[in-house]
Amino acid sequence: MPHSSSVRICLVLIVTPLSGLATTAVAQVRWETSASVEYTTGSYGGTEATEVVYAPLSVSAVASRWRFAAALPYVQFEGPGGTVSGGVVVPGTGPVVRQSGLGDLSVGAAYQLVEPVLGRTQWELAAAVKIPTAGENLGTGEADYSLQLGARQPVSDRFTLVASVGYTWLGDPAAFELQDGPTATAGVNFAPAQGRNLGVQVSYRHPFQNGLEPQTVLNPYVRSDFSNGWSITGYGTAGLTTSSPDYGVGLSLGRSF
Repeated sequence: MPHSSSVRICLVLIVTPLSGLATTAVAQVRWETSASVEYTTGSYGGTEATEVVYAPLSVSAVASRWRFAAALPYVQFEGPGGTVSGGVVVPGTGPVVRQSGLGDLSVGAAYQLVEPVLGRTQWELAAAVKIPTAGENLGTGEADYSLQLGARQPVSDRFTLVASVGYTWLGDPAAFELQDGPTATAGVNFAPAQGRNLGVQVSYRHPFQNGLEPQTVLNPYVRSDFSNGWSITGYGTAGLTTSSPDYGVGLSLGRSF
């Protein structure tokens, strides 16, 4: 999500069954496609509000312990001239403008570090690259890189704790400088029935510019998986710092096969 791309990564870790729990002699590939749309608004440490619509098309493949994913979004923002890129809204000044177009392409891979066993802590190492494909002011024009270690710990048949720590390297455009820094997430997932999940998580991002607070958001969510391979996820966003979005909502429709 703008301002919370790490949330999507962690949501996958929370609610997606780990493929390694059932192994076969020949690893089968499981594919999932999804279409999402989300709306967020906030000043992001500036003086005027910026509204962002972020609508990515995503595809992922899971084979044994490996997971690969790619996402290309359509982005629309309205606010004082600034930049929206890879989960970052850079506050702008001046008259309100409205721009839209394709955003930056993101690709990533993740690997389960130990053989998944029910009831045990499950570890995953993930890396992602943001490729600068966006139009002017819809991206920085530079590549970003991130690395993340995630953990998932079942505490009962219905409750699972999820956490991650990571680091993001942001490319610096010619007009301004962005700061690299750590990221972290923590959350709890409740599964009231087979194929039903709901929970909440908090996400932290190191300040990406001097003078801004860390970006910290709270994300409640609910997801339903159906027997025909379809799934639907709804989530909200509540900012806890001035550099975060004030609030937001999102919806994702997925199909696995």
